[in-house]
Amino acid sequence: MVETLFFFLFAALAVVSAVMVISFRNPVHSVISLIICFFQIACLFLLLRAPFIAGAQIFVYVGAIMIFFVFAVFLLDIRTSMAKEKFSKWIVLGVPIALFFLIEIIALIAGGTFGQPSEEVTDISKLFSIGQNTEALGRVLFTKYLLPFEIISVVLLIGFVGAVVLTVKPRKED
Repeated sequence: MVETLFFFLFAALAVVSAVMVISFRNPVHSVISLIICFFQIACLFLLLRAPFIAGAQIFVYVGAIMIFFVFAVFLLDIRTSMAKEKFSKWIVLGVPIALFFLIEIIALIAGGTFGQPSEEVTDISKLFSIGQNTEALGRVLFTKYLLPFEIISVVLLIGFVGAVVLTVKPRKED
């Protein structure tokens, strides 16, 4: 009963902070809201009795990626007036897409298929329930999901190099 209350508390705070990420005009405030959201997700992992994943959530996302976002925001000098102009141009496309996703979520919940784990998920959860979550995560990540893991590593590297390229100012010739 207490775990259920904490689940709803952490889930509600995660959703509220995620909405705040897209509603703030100041990019620094959005980044802070995203950090709060990541902490709430880490708390949800703790409720699932996965302390390693919760710690990895905090160290990797809050400690590394969010600091990367903050540096990118400061180095790129994002102007909110330009973002407002671009936002109004794309809202015609964004609203129907958001409504489509909302209808999909409602259909999943109403159809009763939402929350039913697949056979693959239950096999992994058996390993986690034994208490060997670090070993189970490593085994699954580096055997079955090795190619997606490597692809995501390359995508993150490309993002990092892209941010560096965008921030480098060309030298003026004397």
